[in-house]
Amino acid sequence: MAALDEVLPVYRHRERQQRTIAASPAEVWKALLALKADELPLSRVLIGLRSIPRVFLGQPVRASDGARTRPVIDEFIRGGFRELRVDPEHLLIVGAAIQPWRLVRGEVADVRDLSGFQAFDQPGFVLAAVSFELEPGAVGITRMATETRVQPTDSSAARAFRPYWLVIRAGSGLIRRDLLRGVARRAESTL
Repeated sequence: MAALDEVLPVYRHRERQQRTIAASPAEVWKALLALKADELPLSRVLIGLRSIPRVFLGQPVRASDGARTRPVIDEFIRGGFRELRVDPEHLLIVGAAIQPWRLVRGEVADVRDLSGFQAFDQPGFVLAAVSFELEPGAVGITRMATETRVQPTDSSAARAFRPYWLVIRAGSGLIRRDLLRGVARRAESTL
């Protein structure tokens, strides 16, 4: 059973990536929490593409000061995701109620915690949950997986999200693989 089954068991969209890392779960966990956007050049480019509509409309780009030098997980939280489940050195699940297809005026509802996330049913949003799971292997080896699940709150959100997902799904997978590479580089360099 996947950890996300307890958080978002019903979902319409899913992306899962994994990687074996030559480091202990403790080192991989530290690397995950410390990884900065500066260490993920491919992800920065792909995420930056999302800002293009704002630039064309003359709106400020949402990048916060210092975002490139703060840990990626901290930026998730600053962007509206909330920690839904944390089991240090084993599991981190974050989630949000969002409108990502609205590139300019999309809302992020503050779900605060797991019960708020699971109870959220306001129309026009999707529930998005992202897990980072660490599983120890042989001595000094960790399998790290990341999974994203998305569930619309109603049929209008499902219709709005579907074309967005078709466009960003490949990029989303590239970002996840880039993140896993970054965590591996950081964790394995401490050995």
